[in-house]
This record gives sequence, C-alpha cells and structure tokens, in this order.
Amino acid sequence: MMDPKVKKVIFKTVLFILSLSMAWYLFKGGFLQSLANEILPFKFIAEFLAGMLYTSFLTSPVSVAMIAALAKTSNPVTLALLAGLGAAFSDLLIVRFFRGVSKDINLISEQLRLNQITALLKKWKIEFLVPLIGIFIVASPLPDEVGLMMLGASKLKYFQLAILTYVLNTAGILLIVIPFNLL
Repeated sequence: MMDPKVKKVIFKTVLFILSLSMAWYLFKGGFLQSLANEILPFKFIAEFLAGMLYTSFLTSPVSVAMIAALAKTSNPVTLALLAGLGAAFSDLLIVRFFRGVSKDINLISEQLRLNQITALLKKWKIEFLVPLIGIFIVASPLPDEVGLMMLGASKLKYFQLAILTYVLNTAGILLIVIPFNLL
C-alpha cells in the first residue's frame, strides 16, 4: 500500500505534466495566438489574467503560454507591468490564505522539523536565506506557492509584500516577454 503523501506528490506531478501538455498544445496549435487577436480590445484584461495565472503550479504553464502569445502583439513593458499586477494580486491572496491557516503551517513545520532548521539558521546567522530563496522563487517562472510561504512566514506587511511580489513578478515576466517579443 502506497503512502498517502507519495500519492499526493504523484497526483500533483501528473496534474502539472497535464498542465504543461495543455499549455504546449494551446501555444503550438495557435489557439492562444488567435485568442490574443480576438481579445485585442480587451488585451489589458487578458494581460492581467495571464499574470494572475502566473502564480500557481497548476496554471503557470498556461500563463507562460498566454504571455508568449500576447508578447507578439503587445508592448513588452506594458504586458509585464499588467501581468505583474495580476501576479501580485494572486500572490497576496495566497499569502493571505497561508497566514490565515498559520496554525496548520506551524503543525506542518513541526512535522517537517522546520523549527530545528530555523534554529540552526539563526545559530549560523544565515536566517536571511529563507526569504532570499523565497524571492528567487517568486521572481522565477516557477510556481510561487513555496516562495510565498517563505515570504509569508516573514514579518513583512501586506503592503511591503505587495510591492515586493509586484516588482519580482514583473521582472520575471519581462524576462519571458522580451525574447518572445524579439522573435
């Protein structure tokens, strides 16, 4: 009999692979490009929506495909700014959720012995690495949940997190948009 934790990891991996496959199919089939052309009058809403999808492990591949399709007909800076705004909005919702279930997070951290890791990091005076790793995860096209959990555990206020995630996601999206815009 398989461990339930292993089943959960396998299930999430399969979902992510299906999401990647769907994004590839939508992008290569030209569906997203034709959709981008159809919604040209609502392009700003589509860019914001693509940013909102940028944060979750399940929707990030579709978001990157949408951003790539929109990059061909959009100003790269405007696209990155609006998609970054959508991503920051979603990130704040995720952080609010994580902070709302902080009792569960404390229980999980005890089970994973994260308290011992945190104590070790403090002893070595390198506890700044946790939010720093979180920053790199949020800025990358990798799903933001783990990075946000690292940042959400910090004592940053929502306003500070909003600015930080907006800047990081905008920079990450701009790094995706520029090559597609040049092609």
